Amino acid sequence: KQWYQRRVAITAGKTHQRNKAADLLVSLVESNLGPPRFQITLLLDSLPLINDADKSEDDNGVVMDSRQSHVLLKALEDMQIKKLLKESDMQKVETIRLALVTNLASSFLNEPW
Repeated sequence: KQWYQRRVAITAGKTHQRNKAADLLVSLVESNLGPPRFQITLLLDSLPLINDADKSEDDNGVVMDSRQSHVLLKALEDMQIKKLLKESDMQKVETIRLALVTNLASSFLNEPW
């Protein structure tokens, strides 16, 4: 419920809550409390957050850091390896994977060395 409230706030222009929403998303997926169908839906619903078009210049357009992106990619891979996803979910998986890999690459470029 909190995550969806934050997602609504983001679409309403309250971009200062993006990082909190990303943290909550990662903790929900990382906890592995829901069934795979819920997690895939959660990741799909997070695409506007991951692909956030309203990126401010002070955070270099990165919503999640590399650790958070990696956690979500690993969860997606685990679901696929364990064959918890239906064949009809493969297009959704590729869409989510592309968004996460793009965010991961951006976070690598913007993280201090």
